[in-house]
Amino acid sequence: MKNSVRIMALALLMSVVCWLAIGLVDATQINIVNQCSQTISGCQTDQSGQVTCYALGSGASQLIDVGTSWPGGVIWGYPGGSADPTDGNNAKPQADLAEFTINGFSNQDSYDISIVNAYNLPLQIAPTSPVQSSGTTCGSPSCTINNLNSFCQSPNTPTGPPGDGCYNVDGPNTGTPTPGTQPFDNACPEAISYTSDTNGKVYGCQTGTNYEVVFCP
Repeated sequence: MKNSVRIMALALLMSVVCWLAIGLVDATQINIVNQCSQTISGCQTDQSGQVTCYALGSGASQLIDVGTSWPGGVIWGYPGGSADPTDGNNAKPQADLAEFTINGFSNQDSYDISIVNAYNLPLQIAPTSPVQSSGTTCGSPSCTINNLNSFCQSPNTPTGPPGDGCYNVDGPNTGTPTPGTQPFDNACPEAISYTSDTNGKVYGCQTGTNYEVVFCP
């Protein structure tokens, strides 16, 4: 009986400790910044599938609070200030993506820039104060492709509106580089350009770090 009581007490103590540890994790804030010369719409979604967009004039920003856990978080943008969720959802597969998992395994955040589907706007993810470095690479990946019209050559194709980008036609369908994915990888070596192109391209900081997602860094 005494052993059972001790086990129950220990289990209760561990539950309290875990609850307190979770409570000590600060909510993560991500600042979406438009440094482009044009107005854009910055959008966000997560595993819920709900899309929210913000009209951002040149030099404007939008601070979002994603809480202490944000699995499947994605931020992207498209030209113009409609900030319409339907436009944003249509632009998502036509855009490069800032992808986040906040407070994933072992109190770690992970993040990357994906151009697996397409590219449309220059993009950077940067950890900001307080930066909680960890055993993984707490870095600032970026992706900028100049002269997109001349860059977007066969087999890749222009997306048209609302994203106004370039489809990476092979990216979602291959686990190895192809002549179609290679130009994306050459232009943006810090971004994921096909489905299994993750080696050294998924970054991470300790949970509690805040971030900026900068368009036209």
